[in-house]
Amino acid sequence: MKILWMKYKLLISAVLIIAVIILWMFYQHQSTIKNTVEIQKSNQLVSKQDNDQTPSENAGDKTVEQDNGASMDLVIDIKGAVRNPGIYHVHSSDRVIDGIALAGGLTKKADRNKINLAQKVADEMVIYVPEKGDKNVGEIAGQGGITGTSQGQSGPEQKVNVNTADEQGMQNLPGIGPAKAKAIIQYREEHGPFKSLDELTNVSGIGDKSLEKIKPAASLQ
Repeated sequence: MKILWMKYKLLISAVLIIAVIILWMFYQHQSTIKNTVEIQKSNQLVSKQDNDQTPSENAGDKTVEQDNGASMDLVIDIKGAVRNPGIYHVHSSDRVIDGIALAGGLTKKADRNKINLAQKVADEMVIYVPEKGDKNVGEIAGQGGITGTSQGQSGPEQKVNVNTADEQGMQNLPGIGPAKAKAIIQYREEHGPFKSLDELTNVSGIGDKSLEKIKPAASLQ
């Protein structure tokens, strides 16, 4: 009986051990399957995010292009001694030299000493580049452009355009000498074109009384 009982106990123990091994292997198998599924889900999620980001990035590129296009909000007329005279769209931060570059640059006959290449452009501005020896500069300057010694002015009755006039042209304003002319241009270059003649009082040396004298002789266009 004892021997039979011992054999019976050994058999039960063996069955239990085998059952434990089988359960352990089954658990490991299930864990492996679960990990594989999670990895697949993770890869799918990453792939989806990449696909979602691509249109967004493209949209961002379009936005940048639109912003760049929107910033070209000024229209200027370039005349005279340039290779391709005409109407051009420019950025508000551009200078006269940028506009001339769009027009193909200066011709060999251009008198570059009579134009301010560093001046900021303004909307509806006429940039006239005179030829060497050109004596009709004053007539075209009355269109609000940049020309010769009478930039921003044409004749005694023509108002001075404070958004386009150079130092010499600015001195045609009542009470404005070289120092104040420089101050006005410096303010214009730092803050952009004047939106109102009253803004001139922000320039150092120009008060309300000076503004009253300037207004009849000044214009914004």
